[in-house]
Amino acid sequence: MADRWYVIINPLAGSGKGRTDWPLIESLLKAKGIDFDFAFTTHKYHSVELTVNAINQGYKKLVAVGGDGTLNEMVNGVFIQKKCPTTEITIGVIAVGTGNDWSRMYKMHSTYEGKITAIKDEKIFLQDVGKVEYEESKVKQSRFFANAAGVGFDAEVARRTNRLKEHGHSGKVLYMGSLVRALFGYKPSFINIAIDGERLEGKIFSLTVGIGCFNGGGMMQLPNAVSDDGLLDVTVIRQIRRFEVIRNIYRLYNGTILSHPKISGHTGKMVAISSETPIGLEVDGESLGVSPFIFTVVPQSINVIVGADFHSVTSPATTVIDTE
Repeated sequence: MADRWYVIINPLAGSGKGRTDWPLIESLLKAKGIDFDFAFTTHKYHSVELTVNAINQGYKKLVAVGGDGTLNEMVNGVFIQKKCPTTEITIGVIAVGTGNDWSRMYKMHSTYEGKITAIKDEKIFLQDVGKVEYEESKVKQSRFFANAAGVGFDAEVARRTNRLKEHGHSGKVLYMGSLVRALFGYKPSFINIAIDGERLEGKIFSLTVGIGCFNGGGMMQLPNAVSDDGLLDVTVIRQIRRFEVIRNIYRLYNGTILSHPKISGHTGKMVAISSETPIGLEVDGESLGVSPFIFTVVPQSINVIVGADFHSVTSPATTVIDTE
């Protein structure tokens, strides 16, 4: 099984593209001579279960056909299993979701054929993984993440977006619509932040912690993030007027967000967050629990398939491996 890929398909990802496009994806995998078995998810967190079961059966190569949420569940399955070290597992992604921020970071091709060619070529990158501890129903929980997590306004936008998805709505405009509506309903909270001992506090509008630089469907909230440097990147947006948010949305897409006077960027190995009133959390686009939060990083802990044009900023000679 170690030489075969195990493909996990989320049929609901990308407004149902996981289901409708699977016959094409399956035929392209076969055309490339990729040996694989596959399974469809049927419920939330099913990707976690399928991943653990696959690794226990001996699979060490996994493919997620879905969005960032499907990948998140697969990564959590890799860290939950006890059969082998996480660094012995390789993950590929055939993105069919609406955000696909993780794939954007690694310069994955926009076509299915290009994505599957990357899996065939097996250009491997050893990336960091984040971990967050939080509360849900007054019980302490933890979750790993491959890309980014949002606190405050970010979490509120994700909550609204996910609620619309649960009611059958779909499409790329969901996130932007939820963002605009959240602007008129969200109130900043007083938050205490400690980043490797550096302390910040005050009315915070939003806070992003991550491994990668993209979230929210192409927004660069962490423009300087390097996914194998052993550090979490943190972007803090202090209390800001609604008009200022709307006027500066373009900065989220061109990488200049940190040039705004009310926005600051930081790095660290541990980020602790507490608040006067509980605030929400989203991880790789999935809505989770509430504060307090503790974020940590697991350096260079999982192998991922990256695009041919991707190059590591920190150590290109040692962390990107072309198996061909």
